[in-house]
Amino acid sequence: MRQRTLLIALAVAVLVAAAGIVVVLRPDEAGAQRQQQGFVVSFAAAESALGDDVAERREQIRDWARFGLAARLDVDTGGMRDAFFDAFPIRDNGFGDLARQPTGPGRALYHGDTLHLLVPRDDVNDKRTAGLLLDQHRTDTGNDPKQVQVHRYEIRDHTVVITDENPQSADDFRQQNGYVTSRINGERELNEFLSTAKHLSTLEIRDGEVHAGGWNWPGPDVTAQDITVLQRAYSRHEQPGFSLDPPKKTPTREDVRAVLRNVPQQTVDRLLDGQADAALVEAGVFGEISAQELEAAGLPADRTDLWTMLNHITNRPLYNEARYDGGIAGTEVGMTLFYTDLIAKQWIDGVGDGVPTITGFVPDSNAATPPSHCATSAGEESGRLWFGQNDKAFSFNGDKASIGAQSTRLFSRSDGAEGEVEPSYAFGRGLRWWDEHYQAVADHEAQYARLDQIMRWSGALEWLASKGKRLPETEPATGLRFADWYTRHQDLEERGDIRPVQPPSATQEAVLTKPSKAFKDCGFYRVRGGVSLGDGIARTGDGFRADLPEPVRRAGPKDETSALDNGNGKITEVTVEQRKVVDRVERTISTADGTATVKTTASGRQVVPLGELKVVQTNVRQLATTLRADRARIDYRVDYQGKHLGTLVAEKTRSFISLSWAKGVVNRMVQALQPLQRGKSLNDNVFYSQRDANGQTQHRVGGKDDPWLTIGTDTTADSFTVRAGVPDGQGIVSHLLAGLNPRAPPTGEFMTLKPIRDGPPIAEFGNAPPTGTPIQVRTPDGRSSQLHVDGNQVTVATSDPLLGHNGEVEGAAMLSDIAHVLATRTETNGLLQAVRFGDVGAVIGQHEIFLSPPGHQWSTRVLEALEGKASMRITDGKAIHVDQSSLHRVSTRKLTMSEVLNSPSTTVYLNESFRATLSTKDGLVAADALNQDMTVTVREVTADQQQAVPADVRVHRDAEWIRVDAPPRIGLPTSLNIVITLNSAAPSSSPAAPNGPAARILLICPENDDVRGCGD
Repeated sequence: MRQRTLLIALAVAVLVAAAGIVVVLRPDEAGAQRQQQGFVVSFAAAESALGDDVAERREQIRDWARFGLAARLDVDTGGMRDAFFDAFPIRDNGFGDLARQPTGPGRALYHGDTLHLLVPRDDVNDKRTAGLLLDQHRTDTGNDPKQVQVHRYEIRDHTVVITDENPQSADDFRQQNGYVTSRINGERELNEFLSTAKHLSTLEIRDGEVHAGGWNWPGPDVTAQDITVLQRAYSRHEQPGFSLDPPKKTPTREDVRAVLRNVPQQTVDRLLDGQADAALVEAGVFGEISAQELEAAGLPADRTDLWTMLNHITNRPLYNEARYDGGIAGTEVGMTLFYTDLIAKQWIDGVGDGVPTITGFVPDSNAATPPSHCATSAGEESGRLWFGQNDKAFSFNGDKASIGAQSTRLFSRSDGAEGEVEPSYAFGRGLRWWDEHYQAVADHEAQYARLDQIMRWSGALEWLASKGKRLPETEPATGLRFADWYTRHQDLEERGDIRPVQPPSATQEAVLTKPSKAFKDCGFYRVRGGVSLGDGIARTGDGFRADLPEPVRRAGPKDETSALDNGNGKITEVTVEQRKVVDRVERTISTADGTATVKTTASGRQVVPLGELKVVQTNVRQLATTLRADRARIDYRVDYQGKHLGTLVAEKTRSFISLSWAKGVVNRMVQALQPLQRGKSLNDNVFYSQRDANGQTQHRVGGKDDPWLTIGTDTTADSFTVRAGVPDGQGIVSHLLAGLNPRAPPTGEFMTLKPIRDGPPIAEFGNAPPTGTPIQVRTPDGRSSQLHVDGNQVTVATSDPLLGHNGEVEGAAMLSDIAHVLATRTETNGLLQAVRFGDVGAVIGQHEIFLSPPGHQWSTRVLEALEGKASMRITDGKAIHVDQSSLHRVSTRKLTMSEVLNSPSTTVYLNESFRATLSTKDGLVAADALNQDMTVTVREVTADQQQAVPADVRVHRDAEWIRVDAPPRIGLPTSLNIVITLNSAAPSSSPAAPNGPAARILLICPENDDVRGCGD
């Protein structure tokens, strides 16, 4: 049990206790405290970048909250470069080794001398979330920040509401959140530290003595005996580890009998004599015949026994044998490694009664491999997985070892003809998820939390041994057997049958491999593997360090030539095995004219996913990001393989941050192709199509000067090709290749788009003047173009710079959908109507359209407003959302403006009569521009249409009401000072579901309440 306390002031003392909640109302000693201020991040205009996976959507939104926080803090281009040079604005598995894609509830942003921490408001592990982020910062940079500031966030339907806590020193923050340090001078001090600090953070040498630091959060025990086991291995220069390996010897007849001890003797004899019916055994494994039929044929009904028989028939290993390295056999360390290794394999296959039910975890037996990653024929893949040290969570500087957020990683490789190779998408999918969400699994099964602590201690002890220092030792037990240990530990999440066996050829403990349920996918897979403990010093020695400025330091091996000076340089991350570089990710950074560019290059891969597609093999992978932060706006562009992937834009209006995602040609290409893999047609990311002179169909998916998409069985491209898989009715997959090629030139003065039944419109060209209704299209920079609508056909001048064949992306998006939008236009009482053209927002009037590029304020504000019927107007170049939906009165009362603005969970609108005293002509009013002592009449109302992003202006009782831009207030009324102690339940890995808007609507009238829209 842990406790969390919230303090607010009150003038009397009362004690209330109920259902685990203690509420203490105590006298106000410090005066009434104002509620915490904050801000709102809207991602309504960026949602086109979100996929269908619920868990991954939340991770993406958390990344965007960090981006919104940077906008809130007015981080300039240099600060954005330092914080985001190794990150990308959208997440994808294809970027996994090229960028830091954090997972888990917390996010961190270092700015100035303060580390800003984003922590969920409802996080029952909030101390751990914040503490791990602080530890990772210290591990990356080598130092704690001067200050720490926590920002509590809450994800709603289309917004993130963030409130700011007061900053404090890093030392105070650590002390208040459970950080402890101790000199380890003997066995007693070590045991005291281990009993208090369940989470190791540092080991260091001060004046020749060892000191340890860690957190007193609830967690698994690591004992002095465990530390002795690890320390003795490193003192002998041995690498402690564990693996379940297939036997290297050909099994004897006695081995087969031993592993099939539950199978009738005569059945085993037929198997050994080569007389077993292989087809019948295989049918039993895949559940194609009943238990009665198996028994009638003299075969066991147990699938594990059948699987073992099938392995013998096909000359595959019958069992896996434990291999203990570094003297850990028979110890508690060895047992934890045995369990975590074995159960990871089983759970990834969906085997066992403790398979996690964590959001986002899908066993391979239940997962569907994207058809693009399927082979054209069924096959078998084998390989290994292993847990190992995460280099990015360890730093060894001088006399201090620092450990960051996640010390343990999960690795996988497949067996190739000439050694190990990278795994296929299907083979590595479940392992990759586990690696990225290790903490969630550790919250489900405490042995994985213990493994992480063992990994922390092993990395730190390897470093300590290299310094010639030792911790006190306690003689460990060494006679444990896994089968007995497993039976005795009833607290384990997995309690299924583990099938220990004792074949004569085995020299260590052995277990049978258990088959997953029968499933149909691209093939059937099995794994083997192990656990390798801390080996960073052995692999890298004292090299692979770079002298980098603190804001861009990151833990992990670097090429020694990495350097950054005045915003220009190169940072190269390397993967090191046996003190040799086996992989590298190189980032070239340049800063000029207020813009920072980072060009990332890495070696090619056989398996490179992009969305649900597969990138055709390339020798070099290239990503480039361009960052510019200026005047309350941040632009964050990313290019993939030399083509525009997309741009994330943040615009700040006081306490409101609007995020928008402008798709590039690569993003549209991927999203256009993915429906083909589900038996559907190209989606609306294809604006329209045409045929070139050779009869090849080209699809427009980009903007001005962008290449066009071509699809075929043998399509080639100048650069960048992806593969899509199209399954037939039997699940057999055929592949299509899609590339980006130069557009074919138009063949006429005018271009007409004609709809087809199933797919994007077709562009036809001619020289005859257009017919139909002319409509003017206006842009924010004052340009004007014209189109003609004739029924469901649209005609434009081919050379028009906005709408033409090589016009802007927003023009192409509008043309593909304009006929349908005009046909369904609604009345707006003299205002403009907000409409959506794919992922581009626009406003339309009777005979004109106001169209802007994606990411511009017009488009963004429309997309934020479109949850209900949205009407707009354009004032001074800004799109203003005017909500005309009905409001219903709840109550009326008199308050000061300060009391109104400090009310929690409210949206405040001023009567139009206040406009004469305000500097604004239209749109939002700054809260701090209002007289806080002024008494006003407050009318609380409810709305028929409550929106995640409130309207700028509301119309009610023939009057306009202007929204006040006030920081969000979260909590209880400010007249109370309440100490609430929450006895939190056990940690939960399941986040709360996103909720809708909760704000009350307050309409503010003058005190005399006698202007239009007010009064009774």
